[in-house]
Amino acid sequence: MNSKERFIKAVHRQPVDRVPLFDFLFQQPLYTELIGTTPESFNAIDAMKLTEVLNLDGVWIPYGAFAGWTPTKLTDTRYIDEWGTTFEQCSASWPIDPPVDYPIKSKEDLLAYIPPDANLEGRLAEINTAIQINSKSSNPVAVCGGVAGPLTTAWMLAGYENICMWLYDDPEILVEIADIAVDYSIDAASQMSIAGVDALFLSEDLGSSTGGLMSPKHFKEIFKPALAKLISHIKNKGLLVLVHSCGRIYDFLDDLVELKIDAIHPLQRTAGMDLSDVKTKYGDKLCIIGNIDSSRTLPYGSPEDVENEVKEAIETASKNWGYILASDHSLHDGIPIVNIKAMFDAGRKYGKY
Repeated sequence: MNSKERFIKAVHRQPVDRVPLFDFLFQQPLYTELIGTTPESFNAIDAMKLTEVLNLDGVWIPYGAFAGWTPTKLTDTRYIDEWGTTFEQCSASWPIDPPVDYPIKSKEDLLAYIPPDANLEGRLAEINTAIQINSKSSNPVAVCGGVAGPLTTAWMLAGYENICMWLYDDPEILVEIADIAVDYSIDAASQMSIAGVDALFLSEDLGSSTGGLMSPKHFKEIFKPALAKLISHIKNKGLLVLVHSCGRIYDFLDDLVELKIDAIHPLQRTAGMDLSDVKTKYGDKLCIIGNIDSSRTLPYGSPEDVENEVKEAIETASKNWGYILASDHSLHDGIPIVNIKAMFDAGRKYGKY
């Protein structure tokens, strides 16, 4: 069984030879030490090399910018992207910088807003590169594209404070922004399907460390219909839907299951997402990806602590298939490389069926 087969079968909750390994490769020192390259931006060549060296079973490659596009620089660290959102670079933010200003602050801004075209040349460049590299490998991996959900896009376009106000004052603004997001992501998903990706990660953070980012009522009224349209389109293209949603998201799991997603990632431990509870309630409906603590155990624990947590997670979630080992967010700069190696070594040690 090769890595691609292992990953896809696990998402389908089918028998595999061992628990698959995956993660978001967001640490520059990891690239430097293991493949001898420090990437300035996230790219397919380096991500595929690192995936191979770590012996992972899947890789995430996001949908990209169009050919020839460069951001508008405001300062040495601040820039505006093609959506009109202003970002601030810092040493800890690679490869995804935090937004600091937004293009839509009023109904008037929304009426005048022109979103980028998802079909412009060059957006598939990194994905095509990953697929080409994968086609020549003796052990191909699952290539997972990436699109943003409607809430995530609304956050990038308007900011969370405006979202909270409009939930009560003018929810129709959020419905229209959600439509913008879904139209773009549908086109992106179509392009990635044609390119040949195996699955799509749908990034849609719904929780904070203590609870949902909005009431279940508001989610059902405003964002769930948009998500339903997007997920239905992705699945109609024959692609697996893997939802990335940080935070405490218990309030939304029933809705996500109803929308027929295939997997949920990353079950954040520090937000109280209990692996055993989720496995018991949803393990016959969803593949579970993640839950190794990237806030405490991975950055501050010993390799033995990491191994014990991995062993516990595998014993809890791998029964009846449908579990993929990963951190509960990403491999970020705060995690010692020795602990990253310990996590995946333990996955291979304890994950055999």
